[in-house]
Amino acid sequence: MIEFDVMRFLIFQHVPHEHLGRISTYCEKENIDLEIVELWKSHKIPNVTDFDGLIIMGGPMSVYDEESSYPTKLHELSTIRLAIRNKIPILGFCLGSQLLANALGASVYPNVINGQRVKEIGFFQVELTEEGRKDPLFSGLSSPLIVLQWHGDAFDIPNKAIKLATAPLCPNQAFRYDTAYGLLFHLEFTQEMVKNQLEIDRVWIHKDNELDEDEILKQALENDTLMEKQCQRLFYNFLKLINSRIREDEII
Repeated sequence: MIEFDVMRFLIFQHVPHEHLGRISTYCEKENIDLEIVELWKSHKIPNVTDFDGLIIMGGPMSVYDEESSYPTKLHELSTIRLAIRNKIPILGFCLGSQLLANALGASVYPNVINGQRVKEIGFFQVELTEEGRKDPLFSGLSSPLIVLQWHGDAFDIPNKAIKLATAPLCPNQAFRYDTAYGLLFHLEFTQEMVKNQLEIDRVWIHKDNELDEDEILKQALENDTLMEKQCQRLFYNFLKLINSRIREDEII
């Protein structure tokens, strides 16, 4: 394990219950300074170039929603594009990955298979692509990877981006563009977050979708140690990437 330089992260949080979760504990351990923008409240988005990284959390909204129902979308996309231009590392989960894809010019849309809308909700396996198995973000992680899915939308892989993971119900699961990563799935959710999500999203998760809530809670318990290990490893890898960038900038 390496000793990291002091880092500052900007966090986009869309709703109270989709927070950093397991990542928060790791950031406390590594003394990482977090500026969390709670987008459902009155806020001001800081200049992203003042930070070492940008993390974009999930949320119930869709990238294709009208501005009236997703008022922060355009400002978020503008900030993401600024981060990309300045090569500031980005890690986007679920909605965060969809925003990143859209900021790079890719389409985001409802996930449809054979004319039917398909939601991925619960614990599933994703397969790393050949490029994903080689990518430093997934160093030390196995394939297939057990992840938590909680989405009904999908994205196209942006032009010049590299596809890193895939799954049967939604082929585009993860990608990298330069120093920006989009993951359609979650690793950061704790057991308590899964329980809260089931309660808050109960109407949506059961609409045109068969789902066993007790089975998901059981899987959350069974996979708790694995999810913690995977999340810590992935975030450690992300910090290594940022640390290397910081030291390169110091040399320049």
